[in-house]
Parts: sequence; C-alpha cells; structure tokens
Amino acid sequence: MIEFAEARALVLAAARRLPAETVPLAETLGRTLARDVKAREAVPPFTKSAMDGYAVRSADTRPGEAGAGLPPAAVLEVIEDLPAGRTSRKEVGPGQAVRIMTGAPLPRGADAVVMVEDTEAAGRMVRVRRAVKAGDNIGLAGEDLEKGETALVGGALLGPAEIGLLAAAGWARVPVARRPRLAVIATGDEIVEPGERLGRGRIRNANGPALTAMARQAGADAAYLGIARDKNASLAARLARTRGADVVVLSGGVSVGDYDLVKAELEASGVKPVFWKVRIKPGKPVFFGVRGRQMVFGLPGNPTSSLVTFWLFVRPAIDRLLGRAAVGPEAGTAVLDTAIAVKPGRMQFLRGRIVGRGPVLKVVPYEDQRSGVLRSMVHSRVLIVLPADASRLEAGREVEILYTDGR
Repeated sequence: MIEFAEARALVLAAARRLPAETVPLAETLGRTLARDVKAREAVPPFTKSAMDGYAVRSADTRPGEAGAGLPPAAVLEVIEDLPAGRTSRKEVGPGQAVRIMTGAPLPRGADAVVMVEDTEAAGRMVRVRRAVKAGDNIGLAGEDLEKGETALVGGALLGPAEIGLLAAAGWARVPVARRPRLAVIATGDEIVEPGERLGRGRIRNANGPALTAMARQAGADAAYLGIARDKNASLAARLARTRGADVVVLSGGVSVGDYDLVKAELEASGVKPVFWKVRIKPGKPVFFGVRGRQMVFGLPGNPTSSLVTFWLFVRPAIDRLLGRAAVGPEAGTAVLDTAIAVKPGRMQFLRGRIVGRGPVLKVVPYEDQRSGVLRSMVHSRVLIVLPADASRLEAGREVEILYTDGR
C-alpha cells in the first residue's frame, strides 16, 4: 500500500490538460475556460444612470450655491425625457435637468442623478427634495471592466455570473477545455440493473448510475457501458469499447478474491499499473493505471467506497484534464461536535453532517460508516479527514473536511 498523498500525486502527474475548443456562449454553463479572456469593450461602455430619476448638475441641488438664485427648495427645468437605449444631444445647463431612466447614458453637463423618489414633478419643472453630490446614482464607463482588461482567467469554472460577464465583455463564442471522455463499467455476477428481475442472491447495480452521474457533474462526457460479468471474456469485451476514452472507471473486482479479475484483465489489455491499494478507509483496494494517455481507475465494489474513491482520485483527475484552477473537492476546516474513536493505521474519510448554526462550522460523523451503506453519502455534506495515526479525537478538535455537495 502507498499513502494517500503519494497516490493522489501520481494521479495528477498522469493527467495531461486536454485541448481547447470554441463553443457558443449559450453552451458554456459548467464548462472550463481554456485561457484568459479580455474584455472586448468597456463594461459598461458609457457612463449611465443607475436609477430612474433626473440627471442634474449636483451643484444645482444645493440651494443658494448655484449662482442662479435658486429658491430654498431647488426647482429645475426639465429639458428632455431620456429612456434607456437613447442618447441625448442636449447638454444640461445651470438650473436644468433631464428626466432619465435606469441604464440611459448620462447627458453632457450632468454629474449625478436624483432618484425619482426624492423629487416632485410639476409640468416641465421638477422640485428636488434631497441634494446629491457628483457621482451619485451613476455607473461610470468601464467601472466593471476596461476594454482590454482580463475578464476571467483560464481554468475558471463557468457559472451564470461568469457567463453574464463574458456576454457583457462582448464574447459570443468562448474558448473552453474539451470535456474528458469517460467510460464507466460496473463488474460482478451479483449485480442487476434497475428494472430487471432481481433473483436470489442478487443486488441492484447502484455504482454504474452513480459514478456516471458523478462524472457528468464533474464536467466529463460520461458514457455507461454496462455490466461486465466475472468472466475474462465479458470484461475484455467491455474494455475494448473504451479505446477512445480519456478516463475509464470500473467498480468492483479489484480486491483479492478468486473472482476479482479486473486488475489482471486490465494488465492483459495493455494497462500499465501505477498503484494498487492505498492506505485509506474506505477504499483500500483502489487501482490506478495508464494505457498511453488514457487513465484507468478500478474502484471498490461497495457503493460508499466506490463514491468516496471517485471523489478522492477521479474527480481531481478530471479537474486537471480540464485545466481547472481548483483541483478536487473543496477543502476546509471544522470543529468536531462529538468525540470520535477509530482504529489507527489508515487515513480515514468519514461521511459527516454539518450541525448547528453559528460562526464556527461544526461536524459530526454519520452514524453508520459501513462501506455498503449508500445513504451515508445521501445524508452527508462532507468527508471528515482523519490522519492515519488518529485513534481518538475529542469534541472541539479542529479537523480537515472535504465538501461533497459543492464544486
């Protein structure tokens, strides 16, 4: 067995960044930006009103300072109505105002906007009840992005806000990393697909659908290739269909039983082993190998072990292939809300729940940590990371956590 840190480093060393492709902006949700992109135009492109109201010279809203003999309550002449999308050809002079809508370009001469709530209109005049200063209620040209300024850096995961910023910066087509092609194979004579008859001694195939979903959530183009039975020919036939994949993920058959054929069959198909067995719990019998540039993972058959090892090894590989700035599940720290007693010897990843509210994040392990209990993944938000030499950790102890419901 090797240590977790060494195993993870070996996986990341084998993951080579995939080439870029250009796609329409509307198809970029969940994609990874392939390189830095710069604003093609200023955002916003002009100084504009941030409120519905009146564009004014701020000095005119302070009675007695404008030199025009304004009365104690500033009353200004409205010289124009300016909706969004239209540009004024007039200049605001002393004692004048332009009725303006949110988003409309600020007319020449004006340096502020009075909110409509602070005014009383009377024909072509407006009474200003509250003074403003220069810059109030306006958005300056380029205040979000200057033309040529870096809008987003390569490796960024594109969500709704990032897509909005790209649109504002003038990008209709965007360079993104190609999605990794990932193939999932479940193995075992005992597993049956959902919807099929469940015979005596058989169990449902949970790993195939779950791992495929995890891969797609991580940003891969994942295909489920079905169940390989505990026969060399069946496994070889499934493996033959993975030649075009960047990543192959198998579940089950990587332990040391008489019917655990995956490791031997992978080697027979040309996969070069990198490691087999990692000093972790759950997931000790995890396998990793390479076939050219293809990355091949053999994960344990127990559902929880399979999902946890996907998070620990396959997810970081996908992130590295995509060139993402952040690799693997998001890490953090929390405080134990209860004491934990474990058997030392292996680094452990306990499924955990976040409890309570307050400035300090508190966690407790899920009550059933058996590797076949899939509901522990459903009801947990984090993995609580315990070092290999841990035997008892008291309540109040700070621990590392990995989020399983986040990025």
